[in-house]
Amino acid sequence: MVPLLRFLSWLLVGTACVAWVAVLGFVSVWPRHPTGARQLEWRDVAGQPLASAPRGCGHDARFPLLVHAGRVWVPCAAAPDLPGGALAVLQPARGEARLLAPLPERLSLERVEGLLPGPGNLVGLVYRASTQGAPGGVVDVLVAAVADARGWREPPQRLPGGAGSRLLGLGWSGDRLEVALAPARGEDVRAEAADAVLVRVGDTDLPRVVTREEMCLNRTDCVVHAAYRGLSHSWRFLVEDGSTLREVEESGAGEVEGQSLQLLSGLDLRVAGRLRPPRAPATHRLEPDGTILPTEPLPSGLRPLPAPVMAEDSRLTPLPRFLPEQGVGVLHAWQGQWWHTAAGVDGLLRVGEDTRGLAAVARLEGRCANLPSGFLVPSRRGLTLLTPEGCHVGLTPSGQRADPLNLLEHLERTGVPHAVPALSWLVLGPLVLVPVGLARWLRASQRQFLARALLASGYLVSALPLMAWLLPLLD
Repeated sequence: MVPLLRFLSWLLVGTACVAWVAVLGFVSVWPRHPTGARQLEWRDVAGQPLASAPRGCGHDARFPLLVHAGRVWVPCAAAPDLPGGALAVLQPARGEARLLAPLPERLSLERVEGLLPGPGNLVGLVYRASTQGAPGGVVDVLVAAVADARGWREPPQRLPGGAGSRLLGLGWSGDRLEVALAPARGEDVRAEAADAVLVRVGDTDLPRVVTREEMCLNRTDCVVHAAYRGLSHSWRFLVEDGSTLREVEESGAGEVEGQSLQLLSGLDLRVAGRLRPPRAPATHRLEPDGTILPTEPLPSGLRPLPAPVMAEDSRLTPLPRFLPEQGVGVLHAWQGQWWHTAAGVDGLLRVGEDTRGLAAVARLEGRCANLPSGFLVPSRRGLTLLTPEGCHVGLTPSGQRADPLNLLEHLERTGVPHAVPALSWLVLGPLVLVPVGLARWLRASQRQFLARALLASGYLVSALPLMAWLLPLLD
């Protein structure tokens, strides 16, 4: 009887060990197939979790995104849950997306006019808002604010001037945001536009006015189109004088030789914090030193899509996205390299440098189905493909998946009840049973053999059905 019990006990124990090793081996090499995309956890202003991203965040071309200091700043349009709109910060490295203090309802966000990064991870924002006018009518005004990763450094404040005021440019004086605008206060909009008002956001002093005589050098017919702070840290103005575009320093001295006025329609003014419409490709760009250089032409057969801009030192660099006229997916330009992203018929995200060599890197599930039309931003491991909802996939410089879901994350994402405890039992069950098999009351050989057989058979009886149940979830 004892030899038979010994044989059966060791057979069952050996079988249980083989099953355990097989489970551990499968866990160690998983994933063997693309996993789902990661999702940022959204939090409200108070830090409480949100079920999903607010509906108005990042999907309107009037609200461009800014990539700055490892964060993505996303203006959010006014919605029932955000009556005045808001500014959100997406941080893929931390797995978190958070709403900053909401914008005041009386100055609700209509369109972003300017974004400019500043020192100490500050971001200056100027937007156009709708507010109640004087006898109950609605007028649009310009509003400025300064934010950091924790909230508003300077809360939104209305800028001088009435409806029709134009933003000329943004600049930083130390850690204080300065705004240059052309107020429209009368019927003669062209004449009024020649006066510039310089406002330091959060400063209680009266705004400083730069007059027509200072900017136009006593010319009778001129219009100021843009303003920016040059490398000399003084304001400079781009002034229309007849058919010529001239640059004038704040003091009225140092006028630069003029250029053709025609390039204004395609002049990139991001150095002044002003953002171009996404469907109007720039033909020229203004540099911090005041020079105007031609930009590279748009590749033929491609249509520009709304895309974020990335802060590099004192200027903003676009992160281009294009939609080919023929073919599927989105084409991204990144440091002279082309990246294609497309959704496969099998529900997989495919990424590659060539449409013929797209490799599957992630599953497209739930609210992450729009991931192929996301945008690429830099990360410590290479690139991150991100959507305004917070779905993201990490990519290596060669286009491989850098952050696949581990086994527990994958099972949690499936939403199947008890899947994680089942896997935990498969992996940790034998570690729990071994101490029981070594208990002091199992001194006799027959008891030891019987206990080993019962424990091993119990593990096998519970583990084998669990394996058959879990394998389809892990495919």
